[in-house]
Amino acid sequence: MSSFWLKIIHSSYYNAAKQNHILIKSAATACAAGGALVVYSTFTSNKHAQTESSPLAAAAAALRFIRSLRIGLTISIDYWLNQRILNPESEDYEKCMSIVHSRNANRILHGCMINGGTYIKIGQGLVSLSHILPREYITTLQWLQDKCLVRKGDEVEQIFMAEFGKSPDDMFKSFQHEPIAAASLAQVFVATTKNDEKVAVKVQYKDLQERFSNDVSTIEFLLRLAAYFHPTFDFTWILQDLTENLRNELDFKKEGQNAEKCAGDLAHLSYIYIPKVYWDLCSKRVLVTEFIDAIKISENEALIQRGHSLADIDKKMFTAFGEQIFQIGFVHADPHPGNVFVRKFNNETQLVLLDHGLYQQLSEDERIGLSNFWQAIVIRDRIKMDKYSKALGVQNYAEFAEVLTQTPMKKEFRLVTRLTQTDIDYISEVAQHRLDIITKTLKEMPRSLLFVIRNLNTLRAIAHDHGNPVNRYRILARIATKTAFKNEDSFWMKVRSIPLRISFEYQLFLQRSWLAFMKWYFKFLEMIGRAPDTSAILALMY
Repeated sequence: MSSFWLKIIHSSYYNAAKQNHILIKSAATACAAGGALVVYSTFTSNKHAQTESSPLAAAAAALRFIRSLRIGLTISIDYWLNQRILNPESEDYEKCMSIVHSRNANRILHGCMINGGTYIKIGQGLVSLSHILPREYITTLQWLQDKCLVRKGDEVEQIFMAEFGKSPDDMFKSFQHEPIAAASLAQVFVATTKNDEKVAVKVQYKDLQERFSNDVSTIEFLLRLAAYFHPTFDFTWILQDLTENLRNELDFKKEGQNAEKCAGDLAHLSYIYIPKVYWDLCSKRVLVTEFIDAIKISENEALIQRGHSLADIDKKMFTAFGEQIFQIGFVHADPHPGNVFVRKFNNETQLVLLDHGLYQQLSEDERIGLSNFWQAIVIRDRIKMDKYSKALGVQNYAEFAEVLTQTPMKKEFRLVTRLTQTDIDYISEVAQHRLDIITKTLKEMPRSLLFVIRNLNTLRAIAHDHGNPVNRYRILARIATKTAFKNEDSFWMKVRSIPLRISFEYQLFLQRSWLAFMKWYFKFLEMIGRAPDTSAILALMY
């Protein structure tokens, strides 16, 4: 599915459960039909990829194509039929839709597991859509983040022999041949070095590079097919971009270098940890790092039982990635829950960042422009918003602000004495119909910033699952503005900026107060029976 792009476009605008089937139906063909634009845009590299040339490989590619097409069309037809059969006003509507969601989520899971490779990346990307997709999808597809595909025969040993001329048993003191996790491009094993150090060994799937070209061609065809049936979801404009990202992710040495750079960049944050890389045991298809015993950031109950605070975790998470975006410019582009773990270290909650294969380097102009733009959003300086938005290549600053901050610029909330389900659905529907405008904004946006948006949306999904315990907007605004104020070198520039700093803090205070009041007010209406479930509206207010 074009999960990354749908998340960018929709995550800022609606979360109503009754609206979810609209999104699923509209994107169904692209969803399980193997068409994940995030995969395509991240991995498009026909120019450099090898082509499956043997008859057996060609047959396997054809089978994956047929399977993907069948699943996509089946899901699309399933939702199409149920939307015409089921009555949304019926008492059994939610129960019936839950069954439909579960059935189709399992179809996607099955397709990803059978097809493997880039299709696993699709399913993992969908898990980050927890604030958009029905819970049945999230519950089912979470299986892909820590379960493993079964390799054929002695595939792992073949990889080691090809890369090192040795088997894993010869290279390590001990090597557990049962994998503990599945990444989209590889599996992870536990081993012990000759020096008795416990390590994680990431081994790339053997046929990934050989089959990639055909898989991408399949995704391209199905994506265009989805665009034909659902023109609103036409994202074929991105196909020519980002062609180098496949080679970067397939080169595990590059991933190791990214990990070490990230560790250096965030060394001033004691609560962020990047596992050590064992370079003497690494190759282009094998990455060996320090093994860390920690809890996945999405395992809320386990985190709380271990004495962690979800609010503390989210504050540290947004701070660390905000530093990357606004202070450093070297941004982790795929911080999904399978790549962020939590542990106790020296009695402090520490975040462990994994999978450094996909990064985006922002230019200094982009980073500073982005920071000044965010500052202008907070102080409501539309002249500066327009200036910095256009400097970043986006003409409509209001739409750009909504995409970036993931909050509506024009509030749809008003004080009423009664709130009906129709009111809630209307707010969600208004946001949903802005899709075409938002798509235009994405097209104008520099490609480097698309990965920033991906990062922010993934983090928001994590925080949403935690119950949104912190004000992410405020945290990111402070970090962004710190960068904007850095340009004030002289004493007099600092003095002249005092009114601006005061205005900034005042606006943050007003927004925080307004948010707290509106959250309380809607919950109050719900408590006294004058409003249905208001979680959809509250989700728009974070």
